[in-house]
Amino acid sequence: MSLPIGIAALLIAIVLLAVGHFFPFGVPLTFVGIGLIASLIHDTRYKPASKQPIGPGWVDTGERFIDPETNKRVAVFMRPETGERAYREL
Repeated sequence: MSLPIGIAALLIAIVLLAVGHFFPFGVPLTFVGIGLIASLIHDTRYKPASKQPIGPGWVDTGERFIDPETNKRVAVFMRPETGERAYREL
């Protein structure tokens, strides 16, 4: 939901900036739009580790780390066809 709102805020900000209304709406709306879009990108990139077994087609990368949110050891798997990564608790 934040992507359409972020895009709308940026479009409105562009129009306001183009006609010379920098404050009180043009510049702040720019930051609001960028912030909403950035939060969406962050939400889709971080995926918490799962306890579900990994399915076929996944390759163990050998990467291991301690998840800072759960303090548990995590293994990283990847699908070579897509580059998608999955995290599984050990």
